[in-house]
Amino acid sequence: MSGITSKGVYGLAAMHVLSHAPKNRAMQIREIAAMTQISATYLEQLMLMLRRAHLVVSTRGINGGYRLAKPPHEIEVREIIEALEGNFYSFEGNLGASVILEYFWADIQKRIKVLFELKLSEIDQAYQPHYYEI
Repeated sequence: MSGITSKGVYGLAAMHVLSHAPKNRAMQIREIAAMTQISATYLEQLMLMLRRAHLVVSTRGINGGYRLAKPPHEIEVREIIEALEGNFYSFEGNLGASVILEYFWADIQKRIKVLFELKLSEIDQAYQPHYYEI
């Protein structure tokens, strides 16, 4: 099982900021970077990956920037993490002949998947503190 790295954590933070953009307005990288304390250069790389996964759209020009590709209630945290990290809740390798271990890992995979099915719009309900204002 691979873990969640800074790519996943920072990408989720950026998506959370975008989910609070007034009337789904496009936000520039520098705005998102300032609110999340993420380097603009690194953030640009993450946004490119999220765009390729069809989770954000970008607009060029003076009023350009990034915005969510679909409403926050249609985006799962799992989608964001997987766009940046790959399939993070799969366990690979040979567990040997132990049926018990295979059952154990299969159960953990199911539980992790359910946990990360949380919608982007539900993050505020699950976690109360807010560290940035838009």
